Amino acid sequence: MFQFRRLKKRSNPEINVTPLVDVVLQLVIFFIVTTTFISVETGARVNLPSADFSQIEESKTVTITITENNTLYVDGALVDWDELPKVLIATLRQDPQRAVVIEADRNVLHGRVVRVMDIARKAGAERMAIATQPQEGAE
Repeated sequence: MFQFRRLKKRSNPEINVTPLVDVVLQLVIFFIVTTTFISVETGARVNLPSADFSQIEESKTVTITITENNTLYVDGALVDWDELPKVLIATLRQDPQRAVVIEADRNVLHGRVVRVMDIARKAGAERMAIATQPQEGAE
């Protein structure tokens, strides 16, 4: 008769998590370092004219920015001049009570600002404002 050999008792398999922890920590360090170099811009920088002003609640506004080189942004998103009426109509349809704030660089021609105001009025804007920065020395 055959005698069967006894199988050796196997130990439970283990997963070594040390390399996994190393990789995860390296990823965390990578993301921390790279996010410090990212600068979030919500639109274009413009050199606003100065004036005494009163503030409008930002959550209830549509901001149209005109840069010095006549580039147009709506709420921080680049928009072509031909697309502006469609974008404003869609934005104002969601909340018709929103005020349109025009941020135009001080070197932008007056005619461009008037054109944007005309487009906004035709799109259904009931309230408009021109953004300024406070005068130096003003309280």
